[in-house]
Order: sequence, then C-alpha cells, then structure tokens
Amino acid sequence: MLRDKIRKTDTLIPLNEIYESIQGEGLLVGTPSVFIRLQGCNLRCPWCDQPEALSFKGNLVKLSDIKKELEKLTARHAVITGGEPFAHKELPKLVELLLEENFSVQIETNGTLWVEGMERFAKDIHITCSPKGVARYYVNPNILKYAKELKFVVDEELTPEILLRKEFLPFLEEKRVVLQPESNRKDMMEKALKLQRELLKKGFIVRVIPQIHKCFDLK
Repeated sequence: MLRDKIRKTDTLIPLNEIYESIQGEGLLVGTPSVFIRLQGCNLRCPWCDQPEALSFKGNLVKLSDIKKELEKLTARHAVITGGEPFAHKELPKLVELLLEENFSVQIETNGTLWVEGMERFAKDIHITCSPKGVARYYVNPNILKYAKELKFVVDEELTPEILLRKEFLPFLEEKRVVLQPESNRKDMMEKALKLQRELLKKGFIVRVIPQIHKCFDLK
C-alpha cells in the first residue's frame, strides 16, 4: 500500500501553473478557488485566452510537489483547467489526491475527451463542460453523463439550434446551462441576452454570466 502511495505521488503532471483566485465563470462563480492549470489542449479556439497552455510541451511536475504547493494556499475548492484536463491520462491521480486532501474538485473541459478511470470520481466532482465550435459542439457521451453544467461561450458561431440539440436538452430542462459572452464583449453580451430571451420563449431558463474575474481585473 505504501509503495502504491509513493508511486502515485511521484506521478508526473504536465503543469502550467497553480494560483489562487475566485472562480469567475459558470454556476460556481465567486467561489474562492485554487486553479491547477494543465499544459496542453487538443483544440485551437480562435478566442482562447490561455494560448500559452495550448502546447503539450511544458514542465512535468511531481504530484508530491503539487501537494506541497497546495499546502501553502487557503482555498479548499480546486479547479483543474487548462489547456484540456481530459487530454492527460494522469488526471485521475490528480483528482484522487485533491479529494484525499479534502478539496472540492471542479474540472473545466471542452468536453471532447474522456480518461479511463475518471468514472471512479465523476459523481463526486463538478465537471463544467464548455462545448466548442471548433469541435462542432461535439461532447463525449461520458462527459454528458457526468457534467454538472454546460457553459457555452457566446461567439459568432453559437445559435439557438445548437443550444436546442437533443443531447443538450436535459441540461436546459434542469436549468444547468450558462451563456458566457466571449471576452466580455458588448456585442456578445447583447447576443447572449437575445439567446436567453429566445430560449425563455420555449420554456427554458438559462443564465447569462460574463467572466467575473475580468471585471475585478483578476487572473
């Protein structure tokens, strides 16, 4: 058992950065959080605000060293982001560590991928799925099964027809859809409000939430 624990903590994680802030997006907006940004993404969204995290080339950090960094921070909600967390087979071990350290865990994903072993933890964490136009809004069935919310970036591509796709309807019915204006642009805010009204006419309530951390000039 001890050998297994050592092997787990020696796992190398493709880490971009760790920092403390507030969750500025989605249904958990305002939550004090530790952000663990992984390096590498399988998509290339034109408006990506973390281009430095796209490449799969970067630092590999021991899980034990990540644990030491977490001990220096105050927040007890961990947000695994990227890049794309599900692009990494090491993700389950990182989630397991965080749960063992009594963090509530949130993963921000584009929804296109899945990692074997994550089903062990999926019901105990908050998966935020943000379907992307560059992937034609495809979402992996496992993500659809376990996601707690869908967060759509409102850009030129997003339409009511996309939001009303059959696979997204359960989230609409359960009021678990967020519209996030791209880069907090005024024109995208207006489009988000228009989409909200159109969905309301069909009986669906969605939330329009901009990137709150940018309003405070936070990371």
